[in-house]
Amino acid sequence: MANDPEMMSALQQRLAERQASTLPQLIVEELERMIISGVLTGGDRINESSLALRLGVSRGPVREACRQLERSRLVEFRTNRGMFVREISVEEAAQLYDIRAGLFRLAGKLAAARVTPEDLTRLREQVEALTAAESSTDDYYPGNVDLHRELVALAGNPRLAELYDGVSKELHLFRRHGLETAAARHISNTQHAEILDCLAAGDVERAGELMEAHVLAGKERMLAAARG
Repeated sequence: MANDPEMMSALQQRLAERQASTLPQLIVEELERMIISGVLTGGDRINESSLALRLGVSRGPVREACRQLERSRLVEFRTNRGMFVREISVEEAAQLYDIRAGLFRLAGKLAAARVTPEDLTRLREQVEALTAAESSTDDYYPGNVDLHRELVALAGNPRLAELYDGVSKELHLFRRHGLETAAARHISNTQHAEILDCLAAGDVERAGELMEAHVLAGKERMLAAARG
């Protein structure tokens, strides 16, 4: 795990402000952030003792956080070895991409029917921020994840958002690999802008098509990267 004193200090302050019952969820969020940002990748061991020491908490909340992540299939327990960030095969990743594409299409159709001008203003600001971040995967990818979550949230269907988020989390390693080049990030963000134009026009079917195609394009980049 890479050391980030300022971020860890901020997290420790947040931990101090929360009750003990919320600690596992806060640690879950931190571990997810580390996976999204690439600090932790597939196959990395999660050192519970080291993490607890860095966060200034006991091992209990860290262990509970790991159990939550295990249930969401982000990490896995290996007998006599401990907890590891889960690895998935290219074949499984491709299957998850297909599921994610279908969910994203449905979200686009629902979102196009209920998006507001205020929503669009906020989303366009996020796309502009991503444009400024296109030079770096580390800067671009977390914002890309947030934008996709915002688009799904616009559907107004919490269960859909939960399903989408679960599938997406399992794909973080592969999604990052599909955005390693500046050209891929630029294409991705151009597609974001096109999706917003469709949402603004209230074009339900076209918005769904574009959002599905956006995810499938990511799948093709992932497969190309896997082929080397």
